[in-house]
Amino acid sequence: MRALGIAVAGAGRILGQPPSCVDRVLNCYAGVLVLQGSGTLELDGHPGRYPVRPGSFFWLPAGVRHTYGPAAGGWDEYWVLFDGPAARGYAELGYLGAAGPVAEPADPTEALAQCIRVLELLGRPESLAGHVAAASALHALINAVGAGGRTPVEPGRFRRDLGSRALELLDRAEGSVRISEIARELAVSRDSLAVAVRQATGSTPTVYLMRRRIDRAKVLLTETDEPVALIARQVGYPDPAYFTRVFTRHVGVAPSVFRKQQKR
Repeated sequence: MRALGIAVAGAGRILGQPPSCVDRVLNCYAGVLVLQGSGTLELDGHPGRYPVRPGSFFWLPAGVRHTYGPAAGGWDEYWVLFDGPAARGYAELGYLGAAGPVAEPADPTEALAQCIRVLELLGRPESLAGHVAAASALHALINAVGAGGRTPVEPGRFRRDLGSRALELLDRAEGSVRISEIARELAVSRDSLAVAVRQATGSTPTVYLMRRRIDRAKVLLTETDEPVALIARQVGYPDPAYFTRVFTRHVGVAPSVFRKQQKR
């Protein structure tokens, strides 16, 4: 599909990659987004060893030997392989690590979203439309990373971006929610998700979700006359009895009592 100007040759993600060392030469370009953990990168023709920290994105040029890997504790990563005339054009314009291979994405959340998008598209049956969509997502990824070269990663910034995206998913969640599924959608471990949400809210993902639902239930109990069972379903609790137990434990009184108190 080089006729498109740029083509995605492969993509993947590795969660909890243990300390290791990749030493190889690729015949195409590659990009790697590190979500958590730290390590190093070495490239032939570039002096020294580049530190890789959470939120870092690094480019691997075609035909250049590289060595990289996580330190103790491992890391989570997304990777994408691509090639084509447009890829070389991006490199000539200063993208793809021309000024330095390791960078902090200009838009970390968008970079993660496009990595997820590329991986999803490659998982579908092969088609011309799929190749076009993957190429479009790759263009968006390159734009999200930016052309800034090696930019120091602000400690905690990517985790804050991860926390914001996690809160968006939690706020939209309906019914029973598995925290592991949200972690999987964001391509991070449960522990990384919990740390990011705790940093953003002071609570674990489960407690944050429960508080949001209870707060919404309070509003509905106060401002409407809808039955408690219906309100329970609206805020994400299909079982009214379970909702009543959670509400009572959190608020101190049952939903019906809370409503009477507010009406008075």
